[in-house]
Amino acid sequence: MPGKTNHKGAPPPRRRRTALEARTAILDAAERRLVESGPAAIRLQEVAKDVGVSHPTVLHHFGSREGLVEAVVHRALDSVQAELLEAVRSSRDSPNEAEVLLESVFDALARRGHARAFLWLVLSGYASDVEALRVRAVAEAVHEARRQRRAGKKRMPPFEDTYFTVLLPALALLSLSIAGGLMGVGDDESAPLGPRRFRAWLGRLIHEHLEHG
Repeated sequence: MPGKTNHKGAPPPRRRRTALEARTAILDAAERRLVESGPAAIRLQEVAKDVGVSHPTVLHHFGSREGLVEAVVHRALDSVQAELLEAVRSSRDSPNEAEVLLESVFDALARRGHARAFLWLVLSGYASDVEALRVRAVAEAVHEARRQRRAGKKRMPPFEDTYFTVLLPALALLSLSIAGGLMGVGDDESAPLGPRRFRAWLGRLIHEHLEHG
């Protein structure tokens, strides 16, 4: 996780970094700004000041502000995908696990600000389709786990069924992350008809379909 932000205080002294260290530090600083204030807060000169590098250094690594935002979001989605793949491959066929997975994705999208940034990329033309959400690889892992659990005992649905079953919560959580307040429950996520109750219901629904659909 990125370290403590310092963009409100004095900039850190500049020091020599490897190219990888500089790129990582820039991404970390941009992600902190993204989480705190959304994509609009990612300004190259301020990110450079946060890290203690020059503005041209940021441009050298990312080309533009849009390139930096895109890199931040893609790194975050790569991380979420890796966590989901590991969880799917080690799952024990429990409805609760589906709920935990959805909460993990929701945390990355909503609480860490990545849903807003992803939508910004879509509207700006940098994310062209749903595969930018890294759905297929997760669906392939889920399909293989589904096949192993059935082991010839039940008819195995086509991959399309598994893919759409994974795509559904991905799109639902993306929408909920951006416009969850429209559910009309204020800040009480656990209220009847609230977002947390919805995610729990969705997790059970997805699990039931994957196991018995």
